[in-house]
Amino acid sequence: MTARGAHLVGSVPLANAEAVFTTLASELGDRLRRIPDGETGPRSDWIVWQLPVFTSQPRLEVVPPAPDGWRPLPRVRLEDGARAEDVRFEALGYADAAIASYRVFARLKRDGRVPVGCRFQVCLPTPLAPISAFVVPEHQGALEPAYETRLLAELRLVLHEVPHDQLAVQWDTNFEFGMLEGVFPVWFDDVKGGILERLLRLSRQVPADVELGYHFCYGDVQHRHYKEPRDAGKLVEIANALAASLGRPLHWIHMPVPRDRADEAYYAPLATLRLRPETELYLGLVHATDGIEGSARRLAVARRFVGDFGIATECGWGRRAPATVPALLRTHRELSRGVVDVPATRRVFRWPAGFERVPDEDWTRQPLDTFGLQYDTVEQHGWYRNLDPTVEDLARHLDEGQILVDYSGGTGILLDRLLLRIFDRQVGMLIADSSPKFLRVGLDKFRDDERVAVRLLRWLKEDRRLELLHEALGPELSTRGVDAIASTNAIHLYLELPQTLASWARVLRPGGRAFVQSGNIRNPSARPSEWILDETVWTIHEVATGLVRNDPKYAAYRGALDDEARMRAHLAYRDRVFLPVRPLDYYVRELEAAGFAIESVTARTIDASVDDWFEFLSAYHEAVLGWVGGSAKVDGTPAGAQAVRDRLALIRHAMELLFGGRPAFRCCWTYINGVR
Repeated sequence: MTARGAHLVGSVPLANAEAVFTTLASELGDRLRRIPDGETGPRSDWIVWQLPVFTSQPRLEVVPPAPDGWRPLPRVRLEDGARAEDVRFEALGYADAAIASYRVFARLKRDGRVPVGCRFQVCLPTPLAPISAFVVPEHQGALEPAYETRLLAELRLVLHEVPHDQLAVQWDTNFEFGMLEGVFPVWFDDVKGGILERLLRLSRQVPADVELGYHFCYGDVQHRHYKEPRDAGKLVEIANALAASLGRPLHWIHMPVPRDRADEAYYAPLATLRLRPETELYLGLVHATDGIEGSARRLAVARRFVGDFGIATECGWGRRAPATVPALLRTHRELSRGVVDVPATRRVFRWPAGFERVPDEDWTRQPLDTFGLQYDTVEQHGWYRNLDPTVEDLARHLDEGQILVDYSGGTGILLDRLLLRIFDRQVGMLIADSSPKFLRVGLDKFRDDERVAVRLLRWLKEDRRLELLHEALGPELSTRGVDAIASTNAIHLYLELPQTLASWARVLRPGGRAFVQSGNIRNPSARPSEWILDETVWTIHEVATGLVRNDPKYAAYRGALDDEARMRAHLAYRDRVFLPVRPLDYYVRELEAAGFAIESVTARTIDASVDDWFEFLSAYHEAVLGWVGGSAKVDGTPAGAQAVRDRLALIRHAMELLFGGRPAFRCCWTYINGVR
């Protein structure tokens, strides 16, 4: 007799999130629909790590623990003369921890070390918990709104960063049952009504496409309850009320089972449980002290009152010794059965017969280029969040067995992000680019991934043009056709746009999709405060000329300003690297002329860090301000080391003046999706 799957409440006493994810996945992978990050490090003792959030508030004073308090920890109160409106909580740490852990989770999922069907579980305390634990009773009601406001802001940050189809949110519901049992003071008149109103209010902030659950708890201080429940009645009462009133899917409820309760009286209220079909029930009947035997005994009694359910411990494991983890995992494994499919072997994508994933060409054997490696680091810049909407579109539309061309894909920055979104989905991805230096870096990253192919778009000297996509793909792939083409941050660079788009249409299958985006399209929907990214280069030039004329630091370069022919040559070179901006209508018109039906055109505001943009422009400093000290491209000889340092300093100085010392500026990114 086994339970239907297992649930981990939250904390696990291992070294870090990666250790938790890999350990749980290897031991309980097919039993778990969700995996928490283990709340490792300072979070291991549940809400205790929130105490400094309160004690560091300047308008709150720290007072001694209450004699009968939850834990012998200090509390806070509003200082004399302070108002609750004066208290504003900043970052609590929950969002930062969740976002960092999800990056690890996604990487492990991509690499097949976490089952593809598992979601990332984020556990949050209800605001009642830290307010009850760390605020004196007379000020709890006054400070609750401020903490709740910040906790919900943290939830929104998580919802923004973690894909909803990968996320599950659990509300840890502990002090609520202490209030219902009369253990903890309550600052609202209707105890049950106030608790339910708060739980419903919090949970309605979780979108319907994110899984939602509750961990009901009677405390675990020194592995003891704050009060031993008479039976599961209050747990069932709250669960039924939530199920009836929530108005959105409720995916799971977890209820504790005391270790010494193998009598029918405790479980009898479970017979009145009224959960919706989609709601999983997990009973926390696993205890470390009596292992498989005791847990099986409690499981058998519960079976008499409730149908199929999963198992868990009563609370998190963070306050236990790491040495207890193997036995706890073994108990869960022995007493539960699988609920998700975990394939024995990973599927393999197959390219068309005769197609060379990596062509036998000279550039594939060249050493990695420093410039290519430097360019690949730009994906760490915040403004590369502009890729996120395209990644989401691709993840939504690409199916198993389909093929995507990442046109002008460079070092594979888009694929880096896409693979962390589609994980092990067997989609072919081909990077096509005209830079062998960039492609060589991409090849080095993806050489062992059979889903990724590369093609160099060569310059055809006799025709004085770049090789078109259908020519580069070869007959094997062109005959089959591809299912999607993405062009990110590049379409504004295509000198022969009509021919390029016609070649796209030629290789796309009917119904195939094109995903185009750029921060260098003049979009009428842009806000007045939003920049077109490359137009900053023109403005930097204008500001720099003024600095050279007026700032003694740059006096050595004033002569360049008066050499009109040389200045025109440098500006012409700049305009070949940073092309003049074209309007949105131009791109829409050319796509339609190539046979694409425009499905959507959207604009998005992207915040660009001034530091990041300076780092990017530093790689192209010859094009930005090549007239400062000269350049090999225009003058035939490169600038000296001192001139390069002065040039970079001048770019930076101009940017400081341009943006008024602000750390970031807003840009408009345009997204065009079309169907062939």
